[in-house]
Amino acid sequence: MNIVDVNVPYNDLPLLPPDVNLKDTELLLLTLDVERAISQLRTRLTLSKRTIANTLDLLSPLFVPEAVASSGVENIITTNDSVYVAKLKEERDLTSSEKETMRYADALVVGARLINKKGFLATNDYLAIQGILEPNNKGIRNIPGTQLRNRMGKVYYTPPAGERLIRDKLTNFEQYYNEKAPMHEVYARMAILHYQLEAIHPFWDGNGRTGRILMPLYLTLQRELPVPVLFISQYILNHRDEYYEKLRDVTNRGRWKAWIKYIMSATKEQADYTTEVLDKIQKNLSEVKKMLKEKYKNMYSSELVDFLFSRAYFTEKQFETELKVSFPTARKYLACLEEEGIIKKGMQAGRNRYLYVNKRYAKILLNA
Repeated sequence: MNIVDVNVPYNDLPLLPPDVNLKDTELLLLTLDVERAISQLRTRLTLSKRTIANTLDLLSPLFVPEAVASSGVENIITTNDSVYVAKLKEERDLTSSEKETMRYADALVVGARLINKKGFLATNDYLAIQGILEPNNKGIRNIPGTQLRNRMGKVYYTPPAGERLIRDKLTNFEQYYNEKAPMHEVYARMAILHYQLEAIHPFWDGNGRTGRILMPLYLTLQRELPVPVLFISQYILNHRDEYYEKLRDVTNRGRWKAWIKYIMSATKEQADYTTEVLDKIQKNLSEVKKMLKEKYKNMYSSELVDFLFSRAYFTEKQFETELKVSFPTARKYLACLEEEGIIKKGMQAGRNRYLYVNKRYAKILLNA
């Protein structure tokens, strides 16, 4: 059992890799279950990319449910619906919760782009992600005194102190993060990495959200997922007390196996769920595409379908600009889509303009 004084900086936090048997039979069997679920998700993502488009922009609406759930873990409360609508608001009209949740989705996209461009994520990239999440509190902690407290105000952990020490531990984290993992260790390592960043607690704020962003990005880096679409934070939000309990048990009791099993179970369950969401999107996209081809040959284009299934809400101006059609043509197309029940028009609250919603797509995403 580890002996950790919760009131003293945990400067002796062990470097990675930890002393844990990743060839444990129970972990290996669970790894097989997780890999099967991830394999199905990987296949669905590949199909979705061919159908929608091979771009992060078109898949970015799927990051919003993850952003909402991850923010919820930190008691930043908003909804999928409010965030989708918030994307159409002026900055000054956004609530603080909407801003924070939108920044999470933005940070996830930035991380994915960095991996696609560089093939790795360095400490400066972790800082860039955290800086998007917390623009007013960005950077590595360089003043001692940080302590983590529970809801009653009781200290339960004091992370390492001193910028040099924190950077050294991040360098070790970076090496482990970017190392090509053996197939049977990928999901266990993802759990280990998430614990380690939480334990280092390197940033002024946004440590938990940064760590949760780095999990699906890690699966992208390890080529388990083509893009980091995995709603893993929803599981954590639903099992939040267990999440924090098992994190602390690693520090205080060295219970790595229970923690790894928790993250693996989260990964499997949410991979299955994310696959279901993508299946529903694909089914509805195919139905809309078929109907448009049959009834509106002159209006149909792959760009039109891409537009409809890359956002839940949009304005008439966005439709006109992105599809490069004239104002009268945009009006005509939108009227046809509304008549077919694909979209619904309403006034945007607080604004003198129409707001359109892709009814089927929004229903799927708002329940994700």
